[in-house]
Amino acid sequence: MKYLKTLFWMAAFFFAIHFSMQNRDEVTLRYAFQDYHCFEVSQVPLFLVILCSIFLGVVIGGLGDFYKRFRLKRALRQSQQAAERLEKKVQTLKGLASTPPSFLEKEE
Repeated sequence: MKYLKTLFWMAAFFFAIHFSMQNRDEVTLRYAFQDYHCFEVSQVPLFLVILCSIFLGVVIGGLGDFYKRFRLKRALRQSQQAAERLEKKVQTLKGLASTPPSFLEKEE
């Protein structure tokens, strides 16, 4: 399995390098809100724009996954604590059931 993972990362790295070499054309990035130019960057390689977009998407998706895992772990921890409390209560009730009530005890 380790070899397949290494092979996958080598292929991904090769693909990224080959992709970068094929898309070296320079582009101008503009972000405008209605008629106002808020942000402009000129002469950026196309592969850099694409790879940065992919990286940003992976980071945002990873943060969403991290948040979801955090919520699931918190819910699991709360459920485990509730189960422990209920188990203690059951043990307490079993202990009470083994001793007869005081009104049923025989007088000597």
